[in-house]
Amino acid sequence: MRHTLLLALLLSFFLPHSAKAQNQKGELAGRLLDETSKEALPYATVAVYTAADTVMVTFRMSDEKGGFRVPGLPLGQELRAVITMMSFKVYRKEFVLSQEKPSLDLGVINMEQSSNLLSEVLIVAETPPVLVRNDTLEFNAASFKTLPTSLVEDLLRKLPGVTVDQQGNIMVNGRSVQKILVDGKEFFGSDPKVASRNLPADVIDKVQVMNDAEALRRDPDMPEMDIPQVINLTFKKGIKKGMFGKLHGGAGTDARYEVGGIFNMFRDTTQISVLGYSNNLNRPGFEMADVRRIGGFDRSGFNSMSIRYGGGYAINGVSFGGMGQGIQQSSGGGANFNTVTKKRMKLNLQYFLGDANEDLRQVVNAQQFLRSDTLITRRDRDQNSRSQTHRVGGRMEWKLDSLTNLSIAPGLNFSYRLSNQNSFVSTYRNLSGLVNESINEEVVDSEEVSFSNTLSFERFFRKKGRLLTLYSRMGRVSTLQDQFNEAENTFYRPDPMITYLDQLRQTDQEDFQINNTFAYNEPMSKNLSAVFRLNVEYFRDENVLVTYTPDPESGEYEHLVPGLSNGLDRKGWRNYLTSGLKWKVKDVTLQPGIRFTSLHINNSFETMPAIEQRYFYAFPSLSVNWKQLHFNYNVDLREPNATDLQPVLDNTDPLFIQYGNPELQPTVSNSFSFNYRKYDTKRSLNYTAYLSGSLTNDAIIRERTVEQNGLQTSRPVNVDGNWGLSGSARVMKDYKYDNKKKFTIGANMRVTYGTGLVLLNNARSNSHSWRFYPEVEARANLDDKFELSQSFTLSHQRSTYENNAFDNLRFNTRAARSEIVVRLPKKLVWEATFDYWYNSNAAPGLQNSYGRLNAGITYLFMKNDRAQLKLSVYDLLDQNITASRSIRENLIQDFQTAALTRYGLLTFTYNIRNFGGKVGGRQNPLFWF
Repeated sequence: MRHTLLLALLLSFFLPHSAKAQNQKGELAGRLLDETSKEALPYATVAVYTAADTVMVTFRMSDEKGGFRVPGLPLGQELRAVITMMSFKVYRKEFVLSQEKPSLDLGVINMEQSSNLLSEVLIVAETPPVLVRNDTLEFNAASFKTLPTSLVEDLLRKLPGVTVDQQGNIMVNGRSVQKILVDGKEFFGSDPKVASRNLPADVIDKVQVMNDAEALRRDPDMPEMDIPQVINLTFKKGIKKGMFGKLHGGAGTDARYEVGGIFNMFRDTTQISVLGYSNNLNRPGFEMADVRRIGGFDRSGFNSMSIRYGGGYAINGVSFGGMGQGIQQSSGGGANFNTVTKKRMKLNLQYFLGDANEDLRQVVNAQQFLRSDTLITRRDRDQNSRSQTHRVGGRMEWKLDSLTNLSIAPGLNFSYRLSNQNSFVSTYRNLSGLVNESINEEVVDSEEVSFSNTLSFERFFRKKGRLLTLYSRMGRVSTLQDQFNEAENTFYRPDPMITYLDQLRQTDQEDFQINNTFAYNEPMSKNLSAVFRLNVEYFRDENVLVTYTPDPESGEYEHLVPGLSNGLDRKGWRNYLTSGLKWKVKDVTLQPGIRFTSLHINNSFETMPAIEQRYFYAFPSLSVNWKQLHFNYNVDLREPNATDLQPVLDNTDPLFIQYGNPELQPTVSNSFSFNYRKYDTKRSLNYTAYLSGSLTNDAIIRERTVEQNGLQTSRPVNVDGNWGLSGSARVMKDYKYDNKKKFTIGANMRVTYGTGLVLLNNARSNSHSWRFYPEVEARANLDDKFELSQSFTLSHQRSTYENNAFDNLRFNTRAARSEIVVRLPKKLVWEATFDYWYNSNAAPGLQNSYGRLNAGITYLFMKNDRAQLKLSVYDLLDQNITASRSIRENLIQDFQTAALTRYGLLTFTYNIRNFGGKVGGRQNPLFWF
């Protein structure tokens, strides 16, 4: 709370003084009319310059009625007003404002039409900051001053109506920017952040904003606020090729280190990227967005992504660091090539490697509340693992003609993992004390090869709204795994007993799937279209499980255990036929439909009769769009996983036995969602709301038993009537003063509710789970010299039960994050972050709170601050842990993992052509803590 109070005091100090300063300044007003038609002229640019040196003071644009009001003008100084608008002659007016007469009303100004775009030759410094060219909004980059090291992202933040959040997402007047072009061409793909976070601002001449013509072609009835925006950056003369990137290396206490580099070269339509990194700091070498965009995954496509709290991530199975739970050393690298041929074909090739070594020390405490007792399970894990993944991919796109597109994207992965784990488990009952213990040594050796290919064909027609698309995806995954387990299990109650486990469990799994989709949209009238979609999917899952015990003499695992071995061959077809209408009435677009689903599955087992499953469903669907409000309703069908169907029990953890269930039925989920988003351009207010819900029949849950000796078993079963709701609301408000001071405040609330069924020891109970996540945040930026951000989050979770056999559960956590960046004096950047986490009632022996303070200072040197030397200290208070708590079924689980603690690090960074951007803060991935 102290951090929130500090931020409130800072805001109260700066905001009133800024307002007072503006009140002491002058103002220019007037109204613009077409001299010929006498109609109002909206969106004309009214810029005010100093008359002596033509430095722009500020500017505004005329409103819908042609009126304009330019506040914040200096007094006692000769000024020049320059009014420009396409197809009209330039209007100039010199004036002086004084304390006696701080306001000047020019009255009605009749603008004279011209046959030229701008009939008069403008002084270079008087080039209008904004021009409206038909449907294109054009900004003159020179009119918006930025730091010498600024990126395009920093330039965009200066433009009126343009917002860029901390993740780099760009919006123009509340509408999302999906693409940035450079001189009308894609720059390292179409992702806007490639250009905005890598190109320097000082090479840009113009910034042009327009509607996405391709998106409108696909959906002509798209609501105005949903139309994506495209930004085109025009380079200054002579800039058609270049390179950018950075190199960094650092060393610290406790043998901590980091090294890496990312290098990019572009020449016309050809771009090449190379990157590599290594560190033992539990974090990726580069921000995920950089790897996706510059690394090339956004260009060649990806079909899987994993994100871990704290910044770690993996794309298409390739870990780029920070994905482990413990202390990790990670390395990786790769290259990407992107070009456009003379025949208008885009070609992308890439290769990536990810390698990680992990050391995990973890304690898991589970409190399970039974009818008349509490079962407490404490697990201590000590694990070392090594994993490595290679990825080769590409993408080819042809623009066969102005209306036809074709693309092919193949990908191949090779991965390997070896882990060694020792675990000690002890189980207690409140009434009888220790009931069992287990020591389990486990070695897992696995290899996986996967191949995928997607083909996409898109055909537009001359008739507006007519569209034909074909999509096909094929995927094949082969996995081989050897799992060795040696365990000694001691049971103390009701009778003392010791059991032993020594076995090899081999799994050979192969999954194949091909999905073909045909879709056609036919406009029947101006406001009515017919929509057809056909999906045909074939799948085959083979799962062969074989268990061996060692030979007493040789020690080799060669004795087959029939009861723990089996094979499953599952294959089948999913066929979907969807038909519907798309009807537009003024601001409302209705799209009702019906989907016919045919599901045919054959399950063949080695040791039991085959099971054939045939299903046919007719599911309705509905989509409604009204201005900024969107509603969707649909029904999904999911068949069980092959591992849940496998009838062989999993005994690799002798205290937790898991069974399969070959009689599981497919799960049917009815779901809906509401989504509302609006951006108030006048008040710089952005707010969103979201609500979703689902009702699930034949949901798959785990039926569990807990025996008197503490042995637990579980088995998947189908249940009906599971349903849930989730909602969120968010509001953000921006305050800007003189393009130098910016303040942002916001609040967010997330709520989830769910009902489920708990099946334990023949006791049944419906459970009701609530989760509340309120959050407030605020940020301040004073001319890029001082930045402050603060967030505070509460979390409340509780679960209630209808059966008295289970106790109601609840707990609270709270978290706060503070960040400060100071860029004073020149060449020095000071920054610090503080994270605080608190758990209301952690398990005995586990930590219930921690505070993590990170701090650093950066010295900038060489031309344009290309070189940076940073000294940082991680976890100054030496309190860091990784901890979490969750409610599941009738139990509360606490996780505490050994984490990276206090260390110091000295890092040198060199920015090639100074494309490093503004130093300090979380937007710079090389300066993460």
